[in-house]
Order: sequence, then C-alpha cells, then structure tokens
Amino acid sequence: MASIEILILILVASGILSYFLSKLNTTAGSILTIFSTMFVFASLAYYGFNDALVTTVNYLPGFSFEFTYLGAYFAIIVAFVYSMVSFFHPYFVEKYQYKNAYNMLFLLSLAGVLGAFFTDNFLQLFFFFELIVWTTMFLIPLGKSKSAAVSYFGFSAAGSFAMLFGIFVMFKEVGSFDITAGLASLSGTNAVLVFISFLIAGFAKLGVFPLHIWLPVAHGNAPHPFSPVLSGALVKLGAFVAVLALVRISPASSVISAISLPYAHYIVALLGSLSIVFGTLMAIREDDAKKLLAYSSMSHGGYIIVAFSLLDSVAFAGGFYHILAHALASAGAFMAIAAVARQTGTTKMSEMGGIIHKMPITYIVYLVAIISMAGIPPMGGFISKWLIFQAVIDKGLIFITIAVFFGSIGSFLYVFRPLAALFLGQEFPQFKKIKEAPILMLLPMIIITLLNIYTGVLPNALLGFINQINGELGYAPMVIDSPAFTLTGYNGVLHPLLIAGIFGFGVVVAFIIFILLKKSRQVSLMDTYTAANFIHTEELLHYSVDFYAPLERLYEKYTTKMTDFYDGLANKVKELGKLAKYLFMSKYVEVAIFWIVAILAFLLWGEL
Repeated sequence: MASIEILILILVASGILSYFLSKLNTTAGSILTIFSTMFVFASLAYYGFNDALVTTVNYLPGFSFEFTYLGAYFAIIVAFVYSMVSFFHPYFVEKYQYKNAYNMLFLLSLAGVLGAFFTDNFLQLFFFFELIVWTTMFLIPLGKSKSAAVSYFGFSAAGSFAMLFGIFVMFKEVGSFDITAGLASLSGTNAVLVFISFLIAGFAKLGVFPLHIWLPVAHGNAPHPFSPVLSGALVKLGAFVAVLALVRISPASSVISAISLPYAHYIVALLGSLSIVFGTLMAIREDDAKKLLAYSSMSHGGYIIVAFSLLDSVAFAGGFYHILAHALASAGAFMAIAAVARQTGTTKMSEMGGIIHKMPITYIVYLVAIISMAGIPPMGGFISKWLIFQAVIDKGLIFITIAVFFGSIGSFLYVFRPLAALFLGQEFPQFKKIKEAPILMLLPMIIITLLNIYTGVLPNALLGFINQINGELGYAPMVIDSPAFTLTGYNGVLHPLLIAGIFGFGVVVAFIIFILLKKSRQVSLMDTYTAANFIHTEELLHYSVDFYAPLERLYEKYTTKMTDFYDGLANKVKELGKLAKYLFMSKYVEVAIFWIVAILAFLLWGEL
C-alpha cells in the first residue's frame, strides 16, 4: 500500500535533493524529477483506482488526510500531467537563469497538489494551495516575462483570500475546519457567503470569466515545459474548489421551477457560458500559439463550470470527464507547441510555417489534441461534451445551450489556426534545416495522444470510476452498459466504439485511395507565383496573418473592455500604495507618527 503522506514526503525530499544535484549536473536533477513524478503517479494510479491509499500513517504531525474518490480522481490526472511534462526538463532547464531551483519548485508544487486534493481540513487546504501558488509564482518568471508572475499572483491571491474568508465564516458557524462536516452544516446567510467566497476562489484559479485576465499572460510567458502543467493540471485546482462550492454547499432553497435549478446555480451557469463564448472569441484573435491555447483553457473551464452548476448526474459525469479530456488535450497541444518552440525559437504563428515535413510526429500529436478540444469523435472531448450537451438540453437552458454549441464550433476554428499556420503553411527558409523533437520529448507526447484516443473509444471504465464520485457526492450514477460499450443520455444512446470503428474504416479507405491513385507533382511550399510573376517575398503572403480578420472586425472594439477595467483597477491600487507610502513611510518621521496616532485614536474611539 501507498501512503499519501509518504508520497508528499518523497516529492519534498526529491525536490530538495534535485536542487543540490542540479548544481553538480542539471541533467541529473532532471532525471531525478522524472523518476520521482513517475513513481508518484504510478502509486496514485494503482492504489487510488483500487481504493488502497493509506491516510493514517502520521508521518506529518499536525496534518490529516482523507481518501476520497473526488480527490483521487483529480490527483491522478494532475500527477500524470506532471510526470509526462517532466520528460521535457533535460531539454529546457539548462536555459533558465535559476536552473537549480526549477526542478525543486516543480516537485514542491506537485507535493502541494497532493496535499490539497487529499486533505480533510480547510486550513490545510489553504496551506497547500498557497504552496502551489508560491512555487508557481517563482516558476513562471523563468520564461519570457517577469510581469506575468505578478498577474498570476494577484489573481491567485484574490482567490486564496476569498477562500480563506469563506473558511473563517464556516468556522464561526460550525466551529470546525473539517471539510465534510463543515460544508454539510452550513445554512442561511453564512452558506451564501461561503458559496460566493469559494466560487471566487474557484473562478480565479480556474481562469474563467470574469477572473481570466491572468490566464493568457501566465500561460503565454511561462517556461515552455511548464505551460502544459498550468493548463492541463494546475487550473484544475479551481475546478476542485468549484465542485466544493456548487455541489457541497446549498446557499438557497429557491429554484427556477421550469428547470428545477437554484437561482445561484443558474447565474453561475450563465457565467460559465460567457467564459465559453469570450474565451472562444479571444482565442480566434491570438497570433501567439500559447496564448491562443490559454484562451482555449478559459473556454473549456466554462464547460466545467456549466456542468457542475446543473446539479445533475449526467452533467457531473460530463464535467468530470471533461476535466480529464481537457487535461490530456491541453497538455498534448502545449507540449507540441513547446517542441516546435524548442526547434524554431518562437511560438508566433506569423513567424512560422510548413514544418509538417520536418516534425510529422509533433504534427500528429497536435492534430489529435485539437480534435479532442473541438469535441470531435473519436476523442475524449467528444464524450464529455456529448454528456454536457445532453444535460443542458434536458434542462431546457436555451441561452446556455447556444453558448456551449458555439464554443464547440468556435474551438475548431481557433485550434485549426496553429495547425494551418505552423504545420501546413508556407515553409520559411530559416526553418528548412530543423528536425523532429528528441525521442525523450516525443515519448510522453505519443502516450498522451494514445490516451486522447482511448478516452474517446473506451470511456466506460473511467466513467465507472466517475460514478463512484457521483455516489460520494450524493447523486445517482449515470447509466453505463459496459458489455455493449454504450452510454445512455437523456436523448439517446451513444456507441463510442462503433463511432470509432466507422472513423477508423474511413481513414483506412482514404489511405488506400491515396496509395493507389496517381500522385500529383510534388512542389515546394515556396514554389508560388501570381499573374505570371514570381513572388520573391513569399513570407508576406503567409496566410496565418489576420487568419480570421473578417470575423475579428465584428467584435474587436469590445474585446479590451475587461482588460481596460483590470488595468484601471491596478492603477488605482498603485495610487493607493503611493498614498500609503507617503503617509507611513515618509522621510518626515512626524508625518508618519501623526497618521499612526490618528488611526489608533479613531479605532479606540470606535471601541468606546
């Protein structure tokens, strides 16, 4: 058996050891990180799926843990992403200014993840969340921009303090920090306060509307091997907190009779749908591939919020499955872009093109990932979106239904852009000599690609585990017919294996036709001419620039409204800071003393 405490201690010890080992040899520190994360993931997967994780060893005095199917599900997914991304470290860490600290911070953040998902105490949950926030805050600046860490920390701190406020409100009412007992005992106004506080924390950490501004900044500027962790793993912490708020807390009994849904949950579902739409429209406009995928994470976070706001077992199944499907697809896509960035030195789509022949495996990895993101069979994203669609339609939520369908169609538009621009566009002369990514980077990408396909073809076993989570949360299991490999929704029965078979047959037929028919003359991607004149500056005609310009012009003047609001808020905070500095840190001591005495007198007068 494996102990949660031992796994956390292994990660902490490995992190510290990797710091000193990296001083001697950076590659050795990275190899230790690979083995540590792989061991932790393997232990979680084997013992977690078999309900055999030990929680009562007490190697960490003062800490207490509890095995739940909910925590195990999140922990296994996140640990898997960490273990796959760790294979990228030997190829990137050497470039960073503080390379000795990179692996240590990486492992400590994973230790915080395990603690957060398995703790049974709210104060410990806050401690582990802060461990994740602080380690991540120091990892992000190792990429392209230090200001990205400020944005990330600002929103994360707002979410953390909102959650801490909710924790103290809960403790005041029930007198306990126990997660299960505390949430179950909430009622009235306090339940509303805790509900809102936890939602703010969940929205901030998941990066959904309206607390999404940090997402493209942090994802786009973080180190290339850490962006897959941010999107595929760490934002799922926000989903975990959102589940606690939406499913475990009942802030009000009033419901909308037509759909049997509390008003608060309907408002949350609307915010989730706005996140879907806004994330889609912003992703379409991006030229940087990483920022585009970051907005994609915002949109998919909206799907997760919508699913858990419906209080429905099928919706829950779709939401939990979407957490897995998006983790795999997002990690795969970000890893593919990281591989491209390593070989080319850029993630700007307007600066690249035509590298499919140089990096064919990376191309396939990205292709499979975006098919899953778009919700197209036979990938995992199709299964999760089908389940969410079933629940939304059954509830009769017309506006939210339009939003989720718009997001699914729009997601294919924006994820197709990097495919066309990076891989299928015109080949740039400066990239003629690039090669495929190293085998150690290709291995995890291939594994994730195969899992993207597996989750879309054989979802029954994973949905069986999700049914155990539904039961743990007090909801009925979704109907699954394992022998027939079918899923039953409200408006029909899905046959994933049959659909995959049809798609596979079509691919085989297309391949046979391609082999047998006569080939056209193969020409260079730069072999172009127009009006009988050869083009000598072909790069200017690269069609990744202004890819969706006609569509973007319809809404471009509205896209900066939210950013302008947060920029104005940041300026006001700076002005307030300057005022505080002038009052309390003035070079004139008497000024500072005067204001301190004045404030103390005011506080004492209030007490009297």
